[in-house]
Amino acid sequence: MILAGGLPDVIASDPRLLAGLLVAVALVVVYQRTLSWPEYRRLHALKLRVLPWVDRLTSLFVVSNKGYRDDAEYVATVPRDSHETFRVLVDGGGSPHLVNSVKRRTRPDGTIDWSRVHVVWIHDDGSQTEAYAFANGDGSSDVYADHETSVLDPEGHLSDGQRDGDPRGVVRAALDGDE
Repeated sequence: MILAGGLPDVIASDPRLLAGLLVAVALVVVYQRTLSWPEYRRLHALKLRVLPWVDRLTSLFVVSNKGYRDDAEYVATVPRDSHETFRVLVDGGGSPHLVNSVKRRTRPDGTIDWSRVHVVWIHDDGSQTEAYAFANGDGSSDVYADHETSVLDPEGHLSDGQRDGDPRGVVRAALDGDE
């Protein structure tokens, strides 16, 4: 059974399992900081193949539906493809992000897009800003962001609310710093 916060009962109720989950997440967070674009792209492509299937079969929160450019998390459209958007966000202080749901959006014409880039800034106060981007057909990318409890606090990450957009300004600073 899944608790309201999103963790299975067995993990949330056993301190040893919860500690094990935290260690696993922390190891992935450290590992993901070392990823190059080709490495990240391969791992993200695997997530895009597996997580939609998991989403159909379970109640785990592994796919997140987003709106188009009118979504409250939308930050900007940038004249960069996914690789360049990834580079700009990482050069701006973020790190590649694998411990997240994949994002799906529907364009006004009904086309479904899947997120191609996920980057995270983990802040000293235990929160994080996640940026993610969708590729557009013209070589540009639409960048979105949210601010929430860090994945290093799995229970809080799944149960606490989030703020839409980029309230800390780290995503906008990264995008503007490359112009």
